[in-house]
Amino acid sequence: MAEHQDPKTTPEPTPEPTPDSNPSATPSSNQNLILGIVMGAVVLLLLLLVINQQFNKDDESKDDKELLALKKQLQDKKIANDSMRFATGTNNSQDATVLAEAIKRDTQTLAGLVSASAASSAELRAANQALLDSQAANRNLQSQLAQSQNAASRVNGLDAQVADLQKQLAGAVSKVTADSLRDELSRLKMERDKLLTEIARLKQEALGMVDRNQYALLQADNEELRTQYETCRAELQRLRAQIDGAKLFVTADRLSPKASKLFRELERLEGTNRSALEQAYQRIEADFNARPVESARFATNSSDLAREYEAHLKGVTAQAPANSFFLVVGYASNLGDSKQNESLSSKRATRVASVVNYLKQQGQEVQAVYLGETNRFDASRGEPNQVCEVWEIRP
Repeated sequence: MAEHQDPKTTPEPTPEPTPDSNPSATPSSNQNLILGIVMGAVVLLLLLLVINQQFNKDDESKDDKELLALKKQLQDKKIANDSMRFATGTNNSQDATVLAEAIKRDTQTLAGLVSASAASSAELRAANQALLDSQAANRNLQSQLAQSQNAASRVNGLDAQVADLQKQLAGAVSKVTADSLRDELSRLKMERDKLLTEIARLKQEALGMVDRNQYALLQADNEELRTQYETCRAELQRLRAQIDGAKLFVTADRLSPKASKLFRELERLEGTNRSALEQAYQRIEADFNARPVESARFATNSSDLAREYEAHLKGVTAQAPANSFFLVVGYASNLGDSKQNESLSSKRATRVASVVNYLKQQGQEVQAVYLGETNRFDASRGEPNQVCEVWEIRP
């Protein structure tokens, strides 16, 4: 029997080398070339990564995934290169060239990614700034909106207050019964119109009742009665002065102590001008508590006191204190006979004192005295110096 060999133990035939292969040669030259290209690519990649980091410090989180992917590709390339260093076979030079071209393309791609990443970073920064500006504008708009809402709420509150006041006003008007007020106003207008009509009628009747001639006669009668009244008033003054003259008119040496000092002070003012006289009167008021309350003027050769002076003296005596003293001082002008001037001036002073005595209050006193001819009231020396002064001396 022929002996069978174990297939497991039978040695395999050694393949013969192909004509294109060189068994004694090594791929070290190709491997060194590939390794140099790979290392250059790694250095370039690292340089690009450093540049990328300078431009994208704020965007590292965004590019981490891309960098990891590139690093993984680089690692895969290095593993493939290591494998090629121990590999044998044909077309190694061709494979190295292909690998170099692939690494070159990957490097260019990586450079493009880095450029794109830098551009994206600039755009991202611009977008972030735009976002910040938008947020600031949004906050400003929100603040303005809040202010507008506050103003609107205040306006609504004021509108509510105005509405409330209008309601209160409407209620107040209803409380005072506006209808009754209108009715009362209408009634008053009707009464007014009636009165106006009645007045017009009475005027017309008056015109028909009294003609112009009768009216003129009435006016004449009125003037006559006024003249008679003035005559009677003057005669009454004269009679009173005649009765009171003995006790009211005195000489300078018989003056009351209340009036004696004032009289002597007035004597010293003869020849004083108007301005100095006014200053002296102010001093007398302060020193003697006395003031002139009336300066009655008389017509030439007349001692009748005009009605307006009499009315004024009535008010003076009513307002003076109860224990006031009234001194009537008579003056005459420098014209005419001195004796006649003294007599006429004495009558005038007595007439004024008699009126004061008739009008005075209980407890008040009055005296009259003649001071003499003067021009202190007017430099013309005429009628303006025909004066009787009434001085009130208060306690």
